[in-house]
Amino acid sequence: MDKYIVLTNKDTYQTVLDNDGLEVVESYQFYFFDKLKATYTIAKVLDDRTKIQLYEKYGEKEFVNYIRVKFFEAFENIDDAREELDEIVKGSGNSEDSKFSKLVKSETTTA
Repeated sequence: MDKYIVLTNKDTYQTVLDNDGLEVVESYQFYFFDKLKATYTIAKVLDDRTKIQLYEKYGEKEFVNYIRVKFFEAFENIDDAREELDEIVKGSGNSEDSKFSKLVKSETTTA
């Protein structure tokens, strides 16, 4: 059974996508008031033992953590992962037809 996860990248919070246990499927940019707030990437899990590297920077402090993929919410197919992204946009307090927020699919996806 396939497994897909949604990974997030923000200004202070980065998920390293270059990982042999993942296959990047597609990415989206989330804009709020025309400002890029986050990039969401849907990735197919190739190895359940994979660890995801998370990098955080707050002020002068930097943190690196390795989290097993089993701790991420997983979806059985790509459509379920896309539905989750739609819920994230709706959770921003705006409907999907709002002029204040939008989710834009990237033309190119790099792993």
